[in-house]
Amino acid sequence: MGFRHQNSRSSSSGCFSLRFSTISTIIILFTSVYLFLSPTKRGSEPFSWTKIETGFNGDLRDANFPWNSLCFGNNFDKLKLAVFSKTWPVGAAPGGMERHAATLYHALAAKGHEIHVFTVPSDRKHHLDIHEDNLHVYFAANDHVTWHGIWYEIMHSKLFEELVFNSQDTSPRPLPQRNVHVILNGVDETRFVHDPESGARFRRKHGIPQNVSVVMEVAGRLVRDKGHPLLYEAFSKISKTHTGVYLLVAGSGPWGKRYAELGSNVKVLGALEPSKLSEFYNANDVFVNPTLRPQGLDLTLMEAMHCGKPVLTPNYPSIVGTVVVNQSFGYTFSPNVESFVDALKSAIKDGPKVLQNKGIACRKHALSMFTASKMADAYERFFLCLKNPRFCQYPLPTDC
Repeated sequence: MGFRHQNSRSSSSGCFSLRFSTISTIIILFTSVYLFLSPTKRGSEPFSWTKIETGFNGDLRDANFPWNSLCFGNNFDKLKLAVFSKTWPVGAAPGGMERHAATLYHALAAKGHEIHVFTVPSDRKHHLDIHEDNLHVYFAANDHVTWHGIWYEIMHSKLFEELVFNSQDTSPRPLPQRNVHVILNGVDETRFVHDPESGARFRRKHGIPQNVSVVMEVAGRLVRDKGHPLLYEAFSKISKTHTGVYLLVAGSGPWGKRYAELGSNVKVLGALEPSKLSEFYNANDVFVNPTLRPQGLDLTLMEAMHCGKPVLTPNYPSIVGTVVVNQSFGYTFSPNVESFVDALKSAIKDGPKVLQNKGIACRKHALSMFTASKMADAYERFFLCLKNPRFCQYPLPTDC
C-alpha cells in the first residue's frame, strides 16, 4: 500500500511524514516510560495536568503542562502524514483507542492535512477503504500482514528496553523532561453535547419510569477487566435497598447476560451505534466506569462529561489527576465492592439536583481541556515543531 503518482519530492515528503509518525509513537512511549519512572508524589511531578496555561511564552519543548492548555492559531503549512492504527472503528464495535484514533485523524484532516491511515477494521467483514476528503483509510485484508498479539507485545518490550537502558549501562536512566510532551485525549465536542430532551426521549424509549430516583449508566466492553464483576455485585446490593435506582448498560460481552439477571431495574441495551451515544449519555444522572485497569484518559468519561454528566470511577492517579480532579466532578472509589457501594450511595443520597450541578462543572472542565479541536491543534503544532523549529516557539503572531 502507498501513495499514487509520487515524484521524488512527494516521495521524500512521504518518508518525512512516516518519520513524523514514528517519532510521535516514540514520544507517546516516552511519556509512558517517564510516568512509570517518575516519583508518584503529586508535589514532585513535573507536569501540571489540569492547569490552564495563559501566560506561557517561550519554547514549547520546555512546557511542563499539556499542550491542550494553549490556544494555537491557524497556520497555512499543510502536513502529509502516514500513520498506523491497530484497528479502525466500524459500526457499533466498541474500542476506545480505535475511536480516539478516528477522532484525532478526522480532526487533523478537517484542518486541511492529508492523512493516510493503514489499519484493519474492527468488524473484520468490512474491507472497503475509506476516502473522505483529506482522510484516507486503507484496510488490510484478513490474510494480509497485521499486528499479531505476541509480536505487538514483543515490539513494545523492545522499544521500552531501548528507551530505559542505554547500550553501555544496565541501570535505568530517567528521560529528560525536554523529550516528553503531553497532549491530552479529546472527543468531538460537536457530537457529545448537553441535550436533556434527547436524554428524556431515550429514557421513554427504553421504558424508564418518570419517577425514578437516579439513573446510572455504564458503557464499553462487558468483560471482566473493565470491572463488571465489581459493578454487578455492588449494584445487586444497592438495588435491594434503593428500588428507585436504575442502571442502563451499553455494550457487548459476557457480562451482558449476567446484568439481565438483576431484574427490571437493569436495562441491557447491547452495543450502540456511535450516533446514539450522545443520547445515551444524556439519559443518565451519573455515569459509572468501574474499570479494574488503569487506562489514562478513558473516552467514556470524557464523553459523559461533555454531555453534562458527573462520573463515578476508581481513584487511579491518572483519573484523579486529570479527569475527576475534585469532588465537584463526581465520585471516586477504591477498586473493591465496599468502597464502590459507598460511592454509589453518596451519588444516590445527593440526588438529581446535586448531580446536575456536578454535571455542569464536568462539562465546563471537559470543554476547557478534552476537545477534539484542542487535541488536533496541539498535535498539528507538535508535528510542525518537528518539521521546523520556528513552530516550537509560542506564541507565534498567528496564535490566539
